[in-house]
Amino acid sequence: MTLGDGKMNEIETTICGNQVQHDNSGVGHNWRDIDASEIPASIREEIEGEMIDGGMGECEDFVASNGLHYRW
Repeated sequence: MTLGDGKMNEIETTICGNQVQHDNSGVGHNWRDIDASEIPASIREEIEGEMIDGGMGECEDFVASNGLHYRW
């Protein structure tokens, strides 16, 4: 992510321009914003695949292969 001053920010907060949330409860009751850097690389790839290849610009509840729930 490039800041206005041209420097790179170390933390990428979005995936494909979408803010991703993670459900800490596992049942959809405790959603919180999560930085992309907090998501394992393999799960980021799954989410990116759904966004790009699956055409899912928005998703209310995506269960990744790690069993955790994400939405964007």
